[in-house]
Amino acid sequence: MKKNILIVLSVLFGFFTATIIAVRYFNNENDHQVDNKNDKKSNKVIKEEALPSFQSSFKIWNQYIKNNIDLMSSFQPQDEKGKVIGKENFLAALENGLYLPESIDANDIIPVYQLTPLHSKAEEKIQRSIKSLAKKAMHYFKMEGSKLPEHDFISLKGKSFNEAQTKGKLMVIKCWFITCRVCVEEFPELNELVDKYKERNVVFVSLAFDEKDKLQKFLKTKEFKYATIPSQRNYMKKLKLKQYPTHIIVNGEGVIVKMVSNVKTLAMELKRLDSEF
Repeated sequence: MKKNILIVLSVLFGFFTATIIAVRYFNNENDHQVDNKNDKKSNKVIKEEALPSFQSSFKIWNQYIKNNIDLMSSFQPQDEKGKVIGKENFLAALENGLYLPESIDANDIIPVYQLTPLHSKAEEKIQRSIKSLAKKAMHYFKMEGSKLPEHDFISLKGKSFNEAQTKGKLMVIKCWFITCRVCVEEFPELNELVDKYKERNVVFVSLAFDEKDKLQKFLKTKEFKYATIPSQRNYMKKLKLKQYPTHIIVNGEGVIVKMVSNVKTLAMELKRLDSEF
């Protein structure tokens, strides 16, 4: 009898001990799972709050891109992992509005831009801005490699600039109009480029909307060393320009090699092409 009682007590003790161990195990597992969930949730919050400084406001973003990025320039495009990709693919990603360009290496000849994800908390204006800039840059990029439309320009001084006369020369074209403030503000820097390359095989030509008499009167007050061609509104429509000023670099075969929107980038592109003229 005593033996049977001892056996029963032994079984009950073993069952009780096993139950306690099991309860402790599952409690620990549940605590571990809760901790993991909290950790993941915490990490997620931290990730979402890590708004890059240049995306913190539209004002800061706008200043950043003006100082560091020019999508119309020649640059090395990289995806978000740092892999080199084609410029068309890079611009297409920006047009989708999911990425922004970040300057990784701002050297004088070929800067490096990398795709960086647009943060979910960034202002909507930033997305609209980059989509618009990328669309213009894509349009100009796709025009590079095409022939400049047939032309026979006659300057204010009566000099002709046609395909035969500019063959074998690098032609730099500025598209503008008198009331374009930015167009006029860059005259001094453009004059410096004319002086810099005056001994080289380069022709500087400006195409203006305005009529001859208005241009002659205006240019008496503003020195501009380009050969200026009046009444070119219809010709510029053929070029399908997206903004003013626009600068076009045309090689000796009449092929567009670059289209940019400011004198700083124009100077950089001429420096890059220096060995070709």
